[in-house]
Amino acid sequence: MRNGIVIGAMLLLPLIAAAGDFTPLAVKPGLWEATVTTKMQLPDAMLSQVPPDRRAQMEAMMTGRGGQPMTVKSCLTKEALSHALDFGAQQRKNCQYKLVSSSSTKQEADVECTSDRGKITGKMMFEALSPESGKVTMQMFQEGGMKMNITVNTRYLGPDCGDVKPRQ
Repeated sequence: MRNGIVIGAMLLLPLIAAAGDFTPLAVKPGLWEATVTTKMQLPDAMLSQVPPDRRAQMEAMMTGRGGQPMTVKSCLTKEALSHALDFGAQQRKNCQYKLVSSSSTKQEADVECTSDRGKITGKMMFEALSPESGKVTMQMFQEGGMKMNITVNTRYLGPDCGDVKPRQ
């Protein structure tokens, strides 16, 4: 379950849809590394129904691999930077994205996704701290009370993406 949520969150980074007042982020195209930290919280009412040994396992899972961040690499092209970043959002039909604001240093969006597990809503913000570093913060809420806080610190590795395929 946790891996599915983390992978889904990675695909959501930063899932910002195009809007009329779009301004590209001032970051370099090329190979980027993202370090993802995920924290999930289930409602106390739900956790109180779980046996203590199972609850401890679930709580450890929710802090993300025992609190260990996950690191991934991605290739950001000039084309991808020419519109609001969505990292594959155009292919997902179960999510709607609304660009709230866009500047050369920050893009903010609201997101709403539906699945067989219910509706997930949230806010995402990508900050270009410099042309070679950035930070993504996401706060997501699932029907039933589960909360996810995701922080992604990004850093530029260079212009050559090597074997890493570009994300559009």
